[in-house]
Amino acid sequence: MATNRIYHFEKSNPFVLVVIFALVVLVLIWVAKSIFKILSFIAPVLLIATLFINYRVIVGYGRWLAGLLKRNPLFGILAVIFSIIGFPVVAAFLLIRALSSRGVGAERVRKKGEYIRYEEVNDDFLDLSDLNEHKKKMDNDYNDVLK
Repeated sequence: MATNRIYHFEKSNPFVLVVIFALVVLVLIWVAKSIFKILSFIAPVLLIATLFINYRVIVGYGRWLAGLLKRNPLFGILAVIFSIIGFPVVAAFLLIRALSSRGVGAERVRKKGEYIRYEEVNDDFLDLSDLNEHKKKMDNDYNDVLK
């Protein structure tokens, strides 16, 4: 015969739950510090790779910071400070952005004389005659209010 066991969390010791929560937070902090430390060692390489892949990403980020300093100086100064402190994370972000924008720029550039693929659309794809007939069929007081 099977026995059913019911676990009640309200009977557990709250101190144990707080300790478990603290341990989970400490593990998450340790993981974040480890990732940040690894990124800090490879950040210069990431930045150089970003320059080779698409230098416009770094230029755009610099322009964004400069524009932010002009529009909202306090927020701009905070953004510059966080960019300096979080340089490894910013370098990784810029590399991801450069990799994602690489395909977009290559698709726009066409050789002279090369045709762009397109799909022909029928002229009558937006036929609204049925809609007008439907409005004529509807006869209620609400239509009188709209007129």
